[in-house]
Amino acid sequence: MKIDVLGCGSAFSLRQNTSAIRISDDENNQWLIDCGPTIPRALWQRRLDVNAIDAVYFTHVHPDHCTGLTALLNQWKSFGRSKPLTIYSQPEQRPVLMQLASLANWPDIDLCFAIDWQDTQDAWTWCGWQIQTALSQHEIPNRAIRITQGEQSLFYSGDGRPTPASVALMHNASLAFQECASLEPLANDASHGDFPGCLALFNQLALPALGLYHCYDAAIPSLENACLAHAGLFVSKDGLQCDLSLTNPVTGVSAF
Repeated sequence: MKIDVLGCGSAFSLRQNTSAIRISDDENNQWLIDCGPTIPRALWQRRLDVNAIDAVYFTHVHPDHCTGLTALLNQWKSFGRSKPLTIYSQPEQRPVLMQLASLANWPDIDLCFAIDWQDTQDAWTWCGWQIQTALSQHEIPNRAIRITQGEQSLFYSGDGRPTPASVALMHNASLAFQECASLEPLANDASHGDFPGCLALFNQLALPALGLYHCYDAAIPSLENACLAHAGLFVSKDGLQCDLSLTNPVTGVSAF
């Protein structure tokens, strides 16, 4: 599997795109995880075919994770997408996404391609990918996700502090991304992760690579410095490219 970090910023970042990743395999099956307001442009900069992405998975529907859906669907409609699109979401959050989707083609009702709305489950299989999800601790329900294909596995937290259920999905991941808002410890009932907690998980689970993301802009320089003492622990960047078939999955940063 290959991972393209479209954005890794916090909700109101002045320097990074909102947080989202694109995942592809050797058969060119592709998922988009989350789609905040700056993500459509990041995708367009990559000059992908309008039929390239098979599915969109939403960790949750805070605006910085979902409001780009309208512009993305509108662009796909405008350029003649024909492949059906699957959208995975928590069922109680789906009305928000359906409103965003309806705006993409307003006042018309139908797009030129079908949307298959699917409920996020605890576990399912898609095109040889083993999918598992679990709740994190966030102000609205957020479901972290683990995707496994063969010997390769990716963990992506979405927003929120780790929970025992989400930590269980991190075990033996080839690459993990954990939301980390702050260098300083946050309250135990906070909605975001912090560096002390992330470092403890990195060591406890002996993760080969853990990327911190969704960091407050002001915290990024200090977080980068704090990671230097821990091989495999890093602060993610927009454009980061990862290949899970490699011993060191982080291959570099691409400019688009």
